[in-house]
Amino acid sequence: MRPDILKEYSIYPIKIPTPFAVGDVFSYLIKDEKNVLVDTGQYTDDAFECVRYHLSEQELTIEDIDEIWLTHGHPDHYGQAAQLADRAGATVFGHPLERSNFGGNDDADLFEAFFQKHGIPKGDIQNMVNQLDWLQQFQLAIEPEWIQEGAVLNSGELSFKVVHTPGHAPGHVSYQSDRGVIFGGDLLLGHISTNALINFDAETDQRNRSLLQYRESLKWISEQGGLVLPGHGEIIQHAASVADHHLNEHKKRYQKIKQLLSKESMTLLELSHRIFADAIEKGALFLVLSEVLGYLDWGIDEGVIAVDDSEMEYRAIK
Repeated sequence: MRPDILKEYSIYPIKIPTPFAVGDVFSYLIKDEKNVLVDTGQYTDDAFECVRYHLSEQELTIEDIDEIWLTHGHPDHYGQAAQLADRAGATVFGHPLERSNFGGNDDADLFEAFFQKHGIPKGDIQNMVNQLDWLQQFQLAIEPEWIQEGAVLNSGELSFKVVHTPGHAPGHVSYQSDRGVIFGGDLLLGHISTNALINFDAETDQRNRSLLQYRESLKWISEQGGLVLPGHGEIIQHAASVADHHLNEHKKRYQKIKQLLSKESMTLLELSHRIFADAIEKGALFLVLSEVLGYLDWGIDEGVIAVDDSEMEYRAIK
């Protein structure tokens, strides 16, 4: 991260270590007429002290925070927002389709029902539920002020439009300034491809077709200029090249799945083991199921893949 690029905007990155595989997460301070934090890091003593220290470097305290803008409701991005807001009396903003995530994720029953329908073994389901339970310690539930697509937030000199960019999370938003800076959360990461996770609509409880949503969000950011300030990794100065790379990688994996299904029908779990056996062995079953399901949604949407609802087997349509 090169904070010198951002000095002219009075934006200061705050690098927060996390206990998660993704590594460090970035919160951003906008030091303007208002002091704004974009994302907060997870709920841990270390993350709190990290934010406090970086604020002190700018001659600010926790109590000086005026507003907190959240990109989405995963613990590394919002986990300590409630604690910081309570200390500061700050207003917190987030998208209503993140209601379940901001509430501490009460979708466990939806996940269990979905996995059972797809024949995932009970032990594997329990392991995934346990992973969700483990995350609870890193987040405090919060109900922010709800913001929608097209809303405008400002820090004073800077003004930001709210852009709904779902896929990684149903209510993921990006904040696009009138001066060429985008707070992108987990929409676009330079060093890794963001997972389009299995998730459910907060209003209908229906499963979102996350990868299809995510690809549309990537296409949007590919068309934008300026700097993308991501939740993880380096500042992105050429969004189009990074987004197009991820979109092309999606296409390659999609083609591979269509080829496999053209030879034999498979369940979601069988297909996942065929493609990502090593990742499953390392405990990433939920991430793998999310990715493979996204490509199956894609094929169904295009009319080239079908599913037998009785056996939950997928096949290519010739």
